[in-house]
Amino acid sequence: MINPGDIIGYVNRARREVAMRSQCLRILPKTSGSVVGALITARGSGYTNPVVSISAPDFPSGQASFPNGAQATAVATVVGGQINDIQITFGGSGYFQPLITITDPTGTGATATATISPINQLNAGQEEYFFKDVNLSAFPGVGAIYMVKSVSLIYANYRYSLPCYSFSVYQAMIRQYPFQYQYVPSVCCQRGQGTGGSFMLYPLPSQVYQMEFDAFCLPTDLQTDEDVEALPLPWTEAIPYFAAYLSFLEIQNFNSARLMLNPS
Repeated sequence: MINPGDIIGYVNRARREVAMRSQCLRILPKTSGSVVGALITARGSGYTNPVVSISAPDFPSGQASFPNGAQATAVATVVGGQINDIQITFGGSGYFQPLITITDPTGTGATATATISPINQLNAGQEEYFFKDVNLSAFPGVGAIYMVKSVSLIYANYRYSLPCYSFSVYQAMIRQYPFQYQYVPSVCCQRGQGTGGSFMLYPLPSQVYQMEFDAFCLPTDLQTDEDVEALPLPWTEAIPYFAAYLSFLEIQNFNSARLMLNPS
Protein backbone atom coordinates (compact mmCIF):
# COMPACT_ATOMS: atom_id res chain seq x y z
CA MET A 1 0.00 0.00 0.00
CA ILE A 2 1.41 3.38 -1.01
CA ASN A 3 0.88 6.44 1.16
CA PRO A 4 -1.21 9.07 -0.74
CA GLY A 5 1.27 11.73 0.39
CA ASP A 6 4.05 9.75 -1.28
CA ILE A 7 2.06 9.61 -4.52
CA ILE A 8 1.75 13.43 -4.51
CA GLY A 9 5.50 13.62 -4.03
CA TYR A 10 6.12 11.19 -6.89
CA VAL A 11 3.83 13.16 -9.22
CA ASN A 12 5.75 16.35 -8.47
CA ARG A 13 9.09 14.59 -8.90
CA ALA A 14 7.82 13.31 -12.26
CA ARG A 15 6.78 16.81 -13.29
CA ARG A 16 10.24 18.18 -12.49
CA GLU A 17 11.89 15.30 -14.35
CA VAL A 18 9.73 15.88 -17.43
CA ALA A 19 10.43 19.63 -17.31
CA MET A 20 14.19 19.03 -17.15
CA ARG A 21 14.34 16.35 -19.85
CA SER A 22 12.04 18.08 -22.32
CA GLN A 23 12.94 21.71 -21.50
CA CYS A 24 9.29 22.44 -22.25
CA LEU A 25 8.94 25.11 -19.55
CA ARG A 26 10.80 28.02 -21.11
CA ILE A 27 10.27 31.69 -20.29
CA LEU A 28 11.57 35.19 -20.94
CA PRO A 29 11.31 37.20 -17.70
CA LYS A 30 9.58 40.50 -18.33
CA THR A 31 11.57 43.61 -19.24
CA SER A 32 8.61 45.98 -18.93
CA GLY A 33 5.54 46.06 -16.76
CA SER A 34 2.56 47.96 -15.43
CA VAL A 35 2.43 50.94 -13.10
CA VAL A 36 1.38 49.57 -9.71
CA GLY A 37 1.90 52.54 -7.41
CA ALA A 38 3.07 56.10 -6.93
CA LEU A 39 5.41 57.38 -4.22
CA ILE A 40 4.79 61.02 -3.30
CA THR A 41 8.16 62.75 -2.93
CA ALA A 42 6.77 66.27 -2.31
CA ARG A 43 3.19 67.17 -1.35
CA GLY A 44 3.23 70.74 -2.66
CA SER A 45 0.64 73.35 -1.67
CA GLY A 46 -2.42 75.20 -2.97
CA TYR A 47 -3.95 72.23 -4.80
CA THR A 48 -7.68 72.25 -5.55
CA ASN A 49 -8.24 70.16 -8.70
CA PRO A 50 -5.05 68.23 -9.55
CA VAL A 51 -4.66 66.17 -12.71
CA VAL A 52 -2.19 63.29 -12.55
CA SER A 53 -0.55 62.33 -15.85
CA ILE A 54 1.61 59.29 -16.45
CA SER A 55 3.97 59.23 -19.42
CA ALA A 56 3.18 57.04 -22.42
CA PRO A 57 4.45 53.42 -22.44
CA ASP A 58 8.20 53.64 -23.08
CA PHE A 59 8.85 49.95 -23.81
CA PRO A 60 5.90 48.04 -25.35
CA SER A 61 6.50 44.31 -25.08
CA GLY A 62 4.92 43.29 -28.38
CA GLN A 63 2.98 40.61 -26.53
CA ALA A 64 -0.74 40.14 -25.99
CA SER A 65 -2.93 41.66 -24.69
CA PHE A 66 -1.28 45.04 -25.27
CA PRO A 67 1.46 44.60 -27.90
CA ASN A 68 1.85 48.37 -28.28
CA GLY A 69 1.52 49.09 -24.58
CA ALA A 70 -1.39 50.69 -22.78
CA GLN A 71 -1.63 54.10 -21.16
CA ALA A 72 -1.72 54.07 -17.35
CA THR A 73 -4.00 56.46 -15.45
CA ALA A 74 -4.16 57.76 -11.90
CA VAL A 75 -6.04 60.20 -9.66
CA ALA A 76 -4.89 62.29 -6.69
CA THR A 77 -6.47 63.00 -3.32
CA VAL A 78 -6.04 66.49 -1.82
CA VAL A 79 -6.04 67.24 1.91
CA GLY A 80 -5.45 70.81 3.08
CA GLY A 81 -4.22 71.90 -0.33
CA GLN A 82 -1.56 69.19 -0.45
CA ILE A 83 -1.39 65.98 -2.47
CA ASN A 84 -2.17 63.34 0.14
CA ASP A 85 -2.43 60.20 -2.02
CA ILE A 86 -2.21 59.02 -5.63
CA GLN A 87 -4.25 56.02 -6.70
CA ILE A 88 -3.48 54.09 -9.88
CA THR A 89 -6.80 53.56 -11.64
CA PHE A 90 -5.31 51.57 -14.54
CA GLY A 91 -1.78 50.24 -14.52
CA GLY A 92 -1.35 50.09 -18.27
CA SER A 93 1.35 48.00 -19.93
CA GLY A 94 4.77 48.38 -21.53
CA TYR A 95 6.49 50.55 -18.93
CA PHE A 96 10.17 50.65 -18.02
CA GLN A 97 10.83 54.13 -16.59
CA PRO A 98 7.47 55.97 -16.39
CA LEU A 99 7.21 59.59 -15.26
CA ILE A 100 4.41 61.18 -13.24
CA THR A 101 3.43 64.85 -13.55
CA ILE A 102 0.84 66.69 -11.46
CA THR A 103 -0.85 69.82 -12.83
CA ASP A 104 -3.35 72.12 -11.16
CA PRO A 105 -4.74 75.66 -11.78
CA THR A 106 -3.53 76.84 -8.38
CA GLY A 107 -1.24 74.25 -6.78
CA THR A 108 2.50 73.86 -7.21
CA GLY A 109 5.42 71.84 -5.92
CA ALA A 110 4.02 68.31 -5.75
CA THR A 111 6.11 65.50 -7.23
CA ALA A 112 5.82 61.72 -7.34
CA THR A 113 7.66 58.73 -8.75
CA ALA A 114 6.05 55.68 -10.30
CA THR A 115 6.51 52.08 -9.17
CA ILE A 116 6.15 49.34 -11.77
CA SER A 117 5.51 45.62 -11.51
CA PRO A 118 8.65 43.44 -11.19
CA ILE A 119 10.89 43.31 -14.26
CA ASN A 120 14.27 41.72 -14.92
CA GLN A 121 17.04 44.28 -14.93
CA LEU A 122 20.68 44.97 -14.13
CA ASN A 123 21.66 47.25 -11.28
CA ALA A 124 24.50 49.74 -11.45
CA GLY A 125 27.73 48.16 -10.19
CA GLN A 126 26.24 44.69 -9.60
CA GLU A 127 28.15 41.87 -11.29
CA GLU A 128 26.31 38.69 -10.21
CA TYR A 129 22.60 37.87 -10.64
CA PHE A 130 21.07 34.77 -9.05
CA PHE A 131 18.35 32.71 -10.73
CA LYS A 132 16.37 32.62 -7.46
CA ASP A 133 16.10 36.43 -7.43
CA VAL A 134 14.19 36.58 -10.74
CA ASN A 135 10.56 37.40 -10.02
CA LEU A 136 8.37 34.72 -11.62
CA SER A 137 4.99 35.96 -10.40
CA ALA A 138 3.94 36.75 -13.99
CA PHE A 139 4.18 33.04 -14.84
CA PRO A 140 1.62 31.05 -12.82
CA GLY A 141 2.80 27.55 -11.98
CA VAL A 142 6.48 28.30 -12.69
CA GLY A 143 8.56 27.66 -9.59
CA ALA A 144 12.23 28.24 -10.32
CA ILE A 145 14.83 28.77 -13.03
CA TYR A 146 17.35 25.93 -13.23
CA MET A 147 19.22 26.83 -16.44
CA VAL A 148 19.69 29.89 -18.62
CA LYS A 149 20.38 29.35 -22.32
CA SER A 150 21.29 32.93 -23.16
CA VAL A 151 21.38 36.44 -21.73
CA SER A 152 20.31 39.49 -23.72
CA LEU A 153 20.53 43.17 -22.78
CA ILE A 154 18.49 46.07 -24.09
CA TYR A 155 20.58 49.14 -24.75
CA ALA A 156 19.85 52.15 -26.97
CA ASN A 157 16.74 50.49 -28.47
CA TYR A 158 18.75 47.41 -29.41
CA ARG A 159 18.56 43.89 -27.97
CA TYR A 160 21.79 41.95 -28.14
CA SER A 161 22.91 38.61 -26.72
CA LEU A 162 26.10 38.40 -24.69
CA PRO A 163 28.82 35.85 -25.52
CA CYS A 164 29.08 33.42 -22.62
CA TYR A 165 32.34 31.93 -21.35
CA SER A 166 33.25 29.42 -18.67
CA PHE A 167 33.90 30.94 -15.26
CA SER A 168 37.57 29.88 -15.50
CA VAL A 169 38.07 31.94 -18.68
CA TYR A 170 35.94 34.79 -17.30
CA GLN A 171 38.00 34.88 -14.09
CA ALA A 172 41.42 34.63 -15.71
CA MET A 173 41.05 36.74 -18.85
CA ILE A 174 38.03 39.05 -18.61
CA ARG A 175 37.30 40.08 -15.04
CA GLN A 176 40.34 42.32 -14.74
CA TYR A 177 39.17 45.30 -12.69
CA PRO A 178 37.18 44.62 -9.47
CA PHE A 179 34.98 47.73 -9.59
CA GLN A 180 36.78 50.58 -11.34
CA TYR A 181 35.46 49.89 -14.85
CA GLN A 182 31.72 50.25 -15.41
CA TYR A 183 30.01 50.33 -18.79
CA VAL A 184 27.42 48.34 -20.77
CA PRO A 185 28.14 44.63 -20.04
CA SER A 186 29.47 42.81 -23.07
CA VAL A 187 30.34 39.28 -21.83
CA CYS A 188 28.92 36.88 -19.27
CA CYS A 189 29.45 33.53 -17.58
CA GLN A 190 27.32 31.13 -15.59
CA ARG A 191 28.56 30.38 -12.09
CA GLY A 192 26.81 27.60 -10.24
CA GLN A 193 24.21 25.14 -11.47
CA GLY A 194 20.54 24.36 -10.90
CA THR A 195 18.18 26.62 -9.00
CA GLY A 196 21.12 28.03 -7.02
CA GLY A 197 22.92 29.14 -10.18
CA SER A 198 23.81 32.64 -11.23
CA PHE A 199 25.16 34.70 -14.11
CA MET A 200 28.00 37.20 -13.90
CA LEU A 201 28.40 40.06 -16.38
CA TYR A 202 31.32 42.30 -17.26
CA PRO A 203 31.98 45.21 -17.44
CA LEU A 204 29.96 46.01 -14.35
CA PRO A 205 26.76 47.83 -15.35
CA SER A 206 27.10 51.60 -15.32
CA GLN A 207 23.34 52.08 -14.86
CA VAL A 208 20.06 50.18 -14.87
CA TYR A 209 19.60 48.08 -18.00
CA GLN A 210 16.83 45.70 -18.97
CA MET A 211 17.95 42.06 -19.07
CA GLU A 212 16.33 38.99 -20.61
CA PHE A 213 17.14 35.50 -19.43
CA ASP A 214 16.15 32.81 -21.94
CA ALA A 215 15.39 30.47 -19.08
CA PHE A 216 14.41 26.84 -18.58
CA CYS A 217 12.28 26.38 -15.49
CA LEU A 218 10.86 23.89 -13.01
CA PRO A 219 7.16 23.89 -12.08
CA THR A 220 5.77 24.61 -8.65
CA ASP A 221 4.52 21.55 -6.78
CA LEU A 222 0.87 20.57 -7.16
CA GLN A 223 -1.00 20.01 -3.91
CA THR A 224 -4.68 20.39 -4.87
CA ASP A 225 -6.84 20.29 -8.00
CA GLU A 226 -6.92 24.09 -7.96
CA ASP A 227 -3.17 24.50 -8.45
CA VAL A 228 -1.91 25.70 -11.84
CA GLU A 229 -0.24 23.17 -14.12
CA ALA A 230 2.39 25.09 -16.09
CA LEU A 231 3.64 22.11 -18.11
CA PRO A 232 2.00 22.06 -21.56
CA LEU A 233 0.65 19.19 -23.60
CA PRO A 234 1.84 16.72 -24.77
CA TRP A 235 4.55 16.51 -22.09
CA THR A 236 2.02 16.21 -19.27
CA GLU A 237 1.04 12.80 -20.66
CA ALA A 238 4.41 11.38 -19.57
CA ILE A 239 3.96 12.36 -15.92
CA PRO A 240 1.67 9.47 -14.79
CA TYR A 241 4.12 6.88 -16.14
CA PHE A 242 7.13 8.26 -14.30
CA ALA A 243 5.09 8.73 -11.10
CA ALA A 244 3.92 5.09 -11.42
CA TYR A 245 7.55 4.02 -11.94
CA LEU A 246 8.52 5.67 -8.63
CA SER A 247 5.51 4.14 -6.88
CA PHE A 248 6.37 0.62 -8.05
CA LEU A 249 9.94 1.14 -6.88
CA GLU A 250 8.64 1.97 -3.41
CA ILE A 251 6.82 -1.36 -3.15
CA GLN A 252 9.80 -3.12 -4.80
CA ASN A 253 7.82 -4.27 -7.82
CA PHE A 254 10.76 -3.79 -10.13
CA ASN A 255 9.30 -5.49 -13.21
CA SER A 256 6.27 -3.21 -13.21
CA ALA A 257 8.50 -0.21 -12.56
CA ARG A 258 10.64 -1.11 -15.56
CA LEU A 259 7.50 -1.49 -17.68
CA MET A 260 6.45 2.10 -16.88
CA LEU A 261 9.65 3.47 -18.39
CA ASN A 262 10.07 0.99 -21.23
CA PRO A 263 6.78 -0.62 -22.29
CA SER A 264 8.30 -2.43 -25.30
